[in-house]
Amino acid sequence: MQYKKLSLLTTFAVVGMISAINAQAAADTTINITATVTATPCTVKAPSTIDIGFTLDASEVATAGVDSIASGTANIALSGCPSTTTSIDAKFSGPSVAGDTSGFGMKDSGGSIVTTGSIRLANADTSAVISNTANTYTVTPSGGAATFKLKAYMHSITGSVKPGVYTTPIEVTYAYH
Repeated sequence: MQYKKLSLLTTFAVVGMISAINAQAAADTTINITATVTATPCTVKAPSTIDIGFTLDASEVATAGVDSIASGTANIALSGCPSTTTSIDAKFSGPSVAGDTSGFGMKDSGGSIVTTGSIRLANADTSAVISNTANTYTVTPSGGAATFKLKAYMHSITGSVKPGVYTTPIEVTYAYH
């Protein structure tokens, strides 16, 4: 009978230790809950491809470090923004070019990025440069609509931009807040 009592006491002691270990582990548990609320996107009224064209004389970019006077402008209009949308970020990304972290690489007629110049993009209202590194432009919608006003111009990196046709593909993505 004593053997049964000892066995029973040992069983209770082991169960008690397991319970204590489980209780101790439960006290160290942390739960992190993250809820993300997003805004419904607006409707982009502009076509999926916007061409900004301008013509300039090679003399405008014949000196290293200068911007062309000639420029082109375009607007990206959004509509149907819900009243809960308080701001919209447009992020611009395109090819980079050595020698100008503020500009986007421009391609010659053969499709190669040239290193003599770049295309710069700016907020048309404030002239703030939208670069490949600081590439977000934020607007506040009003009446369910918002407009991104853009200006593009050429920047001379080396002072030796040759006459020709140059293109720069820039992709725009939106974040709604």
